[in-house]
Amino acid sequence: MSNLIAEKPNRTMSIQQEPLKLKTAYDYLNRLSFTINGTCNKTVELLLGDAVCLVGDSRMINLILTKVGVHALMPKRHGGFGRNSNVFILDAGNCTDVYQFVDFMKQYGLDIKETLRQIMISRVFTVYQLTHFLKYELSKTIHEQKTNVVIIPDLLAMFAQEPEINIRDAESLLREIADLLKEVPSKYKVLLITSISLNNDKLSPGVLGVRNKILSMFNKHVKVDMNKTNDKFKVLIQEKQDVDYVTVKKYLSLSFEDVLTVVRR
Repeated sequence: MSNLIAEKPNRTMSIQQEPLKLKTAYDYLNRLSFTINGTCNKTVELLLGDAVCLVGDSRMINLILTKVGVHALMPKRHGGFGRNSNVFILDAGNCTDVYQFVDFMKQYGLDIKETLRQIMISRVFTVYQLTHFLKYELSKTIHEQKTNVVIIPDLLAMFAQEPEINIRDAESLLREIADLLKEVPSKYKVLLITSISLNNDKLSPGVLGVRNKILSMFNKHVKVDMNKTNDKFKVLIQEKQDVDYVTVKKYLSLSFEDVLTVVRR
């Protein structure tokens, strides 16, 4: 496990000295905004103890995860968890972009070096390492790093990247992963947020079936689908009520630029 490294030297975006005043308490998108402990104009409130899954286009949902991770470190008055917060990323798909973290920090006006120290990353390279970490290392990491946000991008990526894995082993590991993840938010009082890409077409029917079981354990879903006629995305936000999911917001025109830009008041 290691801290995020220093920012990429050839990036030229200027660093703001004070946090930007945002449109809302948690303003990450022009057309879609979540809030963390926010009180104004919130679309979906992300709280400690929540389990949230983003499903859809891999690049878009992991970009949103990156922005969520940075905004969680904002002061409480700007909708974050505060300056003493820490984010832990268990990179299951080798898709964490360190320099995108830096870009968002600059736009939010955060101190780059100080904020980078608040984000820890551990990369796993096989489905067995992923399962072992969740079972034996995650609780220790949360305690030692005083983590309150756990992010797992591209949770199922390695199951597509390891085509020779025994199908029964894959299904068994996924069930174990689902059981382990289910207890994380409430047991450790953290916000758990992960993504599941729908770009993978190499998953076996058995793995796809277990994927549905994993999806059912989250109390909030954000589904991001690319429109067939343009480069925009349709976004569906759902919250679980009893055993069913209810749509609370729908957006039909979300672009990468919307996500990449922090909007000023």
